[in-house]
Amino acid sequence: MNENKMAVMPVRRLLLNMSWPMMLSMLIQGLYNLVDSMFVAQLSEDSFVALSLVYPV
Repeated sequence: MNENKMAVMPVRRLLLNMSWPMMLSMLIQGLYNLVDSMFVAQLSEDSFVALSLVYPV
């Protein structure tokens, strides 16, 4: 029978088990933003400033 893992797993193990995909996703997104910023900064300073202002949006 398939049990609900949120009901039977210990809290610490459940947190680690469910948080690693989100952490990996955030790491990949951060690396993408870093590489994108480096590429745009090579084009011109104004384009890098524009990109820096748009990222938080």
